Amino acid sequence: MCTANNSAANGAAATQTKTAFYKNPQFWRGAGTGLAIGSGIMSASSAITSGRAEQANLTAQARAVETQAALDELSTNRQIKYDLQNAAFQVRQARRAGRQNYGKQLVAAAANGTDLSSVSFEDVVLDSLRAEQEDIDFIKRTASARAGEMQLQAELNKVGAHGQAEQMRIAGKYAKKAGRINAYSSILSSAAMVAGMWGGAK
Repeated sequence: MCTANNSAANGAAATQTKTAFYKNPQFWRGAGTGLAIGSGIMSASSAITSGRAEQANLTAQARAVETQAALDELSTNRQIKYDLQNAAFQVRQARRAGRQNYGKQLVAAAANGTDLSSVSFEDVVLDSLRAEQEDIDFIKRTASARAGEMQLQAELNKVGAHGQAEQMRIAGKYAKKAGRINAYSSILSSAAMVAGMWGGAK
């Protein structure tokens, strides 16, 4: 009789214990704590990863900008060199044309019986030489001015590219820092949530 009563009491206690396990607020607080902590850790990890990825992306863009600036500068220098070589060729052509013109003037003057030492003939020759020199000076000035403008623009582009790249690098550093701050915020939020769960526990 006593044994039967003990068995029944033990069974009832086990049932109560099982039932109390699911109804116990401590269990749900513990489960909520685990979820809150896990969520905070995942959010913190995601924030750090995102910040680092953004920094890497901006750093890559900065390098691309600087690389393109270097290529543009190289292309500009090549163009300047080509333009100056072309100007030098045009100067040689102008001088050759001047010598040919002078030769033609001598032949024509001799054929007409003109005195090659006369003032009138010297004036004609001097006029031709002045025109030739003016053409040569114009070619040189134009080439020099164009080269100067291109060189200045290349320098301005280079400075602008370096400034843009530096801004990207700074933005990348702030992105990484923001990721860490967001990670700390996630952890603190999780801690506050856990504290709220257990703050009213008795």
